[in-house]
Amino acid sequence: MKKLFLLLTFVSLFTACSNNDEPGGGGKTENAPLTVMAYFVADANSIEDDIFRNVAAMYDGMALMKKPATLLVYWDGSGAYGNWDGPVILRYTTDGKGKINGQKQLPSDATVDEVVELAEVVKEYPSQLSTDKAVMVQVLKDMIGLSPTERVGLVAASHGSAWTNSIFMSRSFGQDGKGTDNTMLIEDMADAMKQSGKKYDFLLFDACFMGTAEVCYDFREVTDYQIVSVMEVPAYGFPYENALDGLYEGTVNGYKKICQAYIDFYVDSYESGSYAWGTISLIDSKGMQGLTDAVKAEIIEHKDVLGNRFDASNIQEYGKQAGYGIAYDLGHTMKVLNGGTMPQAVADQLGKTVLYKGCLENASPSNYGVNAANFCGLGLYIPMPNYNNWNRFFKTIDWYTAAGWNEVTFSWDF
Repeated sequence: MKKLFLLLTFVSLFTACSNNDEPGGGGKTENAPLTVMAYFVADANSIEDDIFRNVAAMYDGMALMKKPATLLVYWDGSGAYGNWDGPVILRYTTDGKGKINGQKQLPSDATVDEVVELAEVVKEYPSQLSTDKAVMVQVLKDMIGLSPTERVGLVAASHGSAWTNSIFMSRSFGQDGKGTDNTMLIEDMADAMKQSGKKYDFLLFDACFMGTAEVCYDFREVTDYQIVSVMEVPAYGFPYENALDGLYEGTVNGYKKICQAYIDFYVDSYESGSYAWGTISLIDSKGMQGLTDAVKAEIIEHKDVLGNRFDASNIQEYGKQAGYGIAYDLGHTMKVLNGGTMPQAVADQLGKTVLYKGCLENASPSNYGVNAANFCGLGLYIPMPNYNNWNRFFKTIDWYTAAGWNEVTFSWDF
């Protein structure tokens, strides 16, 4: 769940952890090699204003582009924002020379409404549940049909809760209105992307808790790269105005650029005295199967320990006040299981799979801080006695068997 991003009256020191030295992708072309498509499910009163501002931030990011490009935004809100009766697809195009939708860039003091009014409304829909799989399939197909390029990438923004079936009145991804019936399971979202008929260059989740192995495993076949956070995403979300062009590069280096911009933005925010925290990772989907196999070997080797009320209290946990039990650091978990030494096979696969990882080590509130030494870039769930509703649902997801959890005999029933 995105959290409120408020200014404080003090200035604090900060540290951040990141790695950005892996080899990247190829060079740029004159025109953007791909189209960025955004799927914004904003009909939830705690985040609609923030997601609406993201549209304006993307516009600002396009204004910095040095090559022609197209942005397609599917917007589904409560009706409080925008002059539309229902969900719409908005289109922005830049000529790479300072004009967007044929007009010069708006002044820096332009309002969000003024920015959004410049959008070209290319498709309107009747009221619909945007977290319904069939609806997502059709919208994605419509946006793909409007894309001027063969390659496309997807930004998905709303509430998020990893793979779980219930947390914060949300279920995995999205909240279209109130209640868990208006949300979407990860397996359904991955299937919707598959049914759209396109493999995506990237999937960027502007949503909380999506940087877990369970989530990334489900999306491994529908997108080449995943940009995700294993913990809560602040309400401001991604600073699209600073590095949207990184997505349009369509390269590993470009995707690293927006990850680094994310970390830099929140480091600067922390330094200025604001609430600020965050993690971000760039995941190579091709590596998820190998990483899963390496994790499976460790889980099976230590299945007796894991099944007997495993003590995870010393493992880096992600979630406000470390109390949700939704994700522990994957690498740190494997290291603790192996007596304090990282298994070489896991380390090798993490190196191939996690192409960028960044975090705020000092954060405000302080309980959002991440120990850099224990941060591998991905989280995973460990079944615990206090979370039997989640445990039962955990058995139904693909990762449960793929990672060897079905080999564990637990000392309690669920």
